[in-house]
Amino acid sequence: MLILGALFFIPALSPSLFGWLSGLLAVPVFHLLTINGYKIGIALLRSSLLLAGFGALLTQGVETFFFSLTLVPLGYTLFTSALAGESAAKSGGKGVIALGLAWMVFWGVYGLLAGTNPYNYLLRVFDVGFQQTLELYSAPEAGITPEMLASLQQITNSLRETIPKLLPGLLTSMVILTVWINMAVANSLMARWGGAGKPPWGEYSTWRLPEQLVWAPIVGVTLLLISNGVLQRAGGWLTLVAGLLYFFQGLAVVIALLARWKVPVFVRIILYFVLLIQSYSLILLAILGLSDVWLNIRQTSKERYNNE
Repeated sequence: MLILGALFFIPALSPSLFGWLSGLLAVPVFHLLTINGYKIGIALLRSSLLLAGFGALLTQGVETFFFSLTLVPLGYTLFTSALAGESAAKSGGKGVIALGLAWMVFWGVYGLLAGTNPYNYLLRVFDVGFQQTLELYSAPEAGITPEMLASLQQITNSLRETIPKLLPGLLTSMVILTVWINMAVANSLMARWGGAGKPPWGEYSTWRLPEQLVWAPIVGVTLLLISNGVLQRAGGWLTLVAGLLYFFQGLAVVIALLARWKVPVFVRIILYFVLLIQSYSLILLAILGLSDVWLNIRQTSKERYNNE
């Protein structure tokens, strides 16, 4: 109880240093409910949140604490899905709905209390950030050549036009990414410390998206190429979200192949790090995940022979 209370209190204590922890708090909620069962787990969770809320009130971190609470429905949803033996894809879909609704309620209430529209405020924050960045590099102290400055200005203006158009897709992707991280971490921890030694959604290398979802990137790219206006923007949102989903599947394919080839752990860590820091590798992994739908890359030659 004290550990869980501390995890919810730390982001409120110092949001600038530990605010990122709020995005992972579905993991301890899931773990607590799974290990202790619903009845005892809910009681411990309630006491932990009351303790953390009291601490946040004393340290004037109530806003951050209430945002942390939006991860509780996600943790509970993942717990019920795992208990029902649902697949990773179905559990993740329910988690996206739970977290998306929780964030909408939080920002809606926050906007009413603050007297501002959170969406428009976010757009202004992005715009001001781009302006300040350009002004910073335009200063004589920056030592930027006129050619580089002109190129930077062109890129900045392009981003200022593109980001507002893609923002709904970016926000949806943020929800999906948060759910995926919590699921992957919870799944891994339960395999090690869950007692049964078996992850609730199987090994990550076996995670697979529903085959019907392959139409999402196809429709998204088609709308981008042949339409304009609102439909083209919707195509951009759909392509962005689908690309992220198939990136997750592509990563599962890579993990499965490295395990099959018995690549040493330290080499795998280096490869994962390189893949995650290279921007083009994100696109390649998304393409790999999409290709797995038709080529079934994770299937061994023996499995293909048996299926035939």
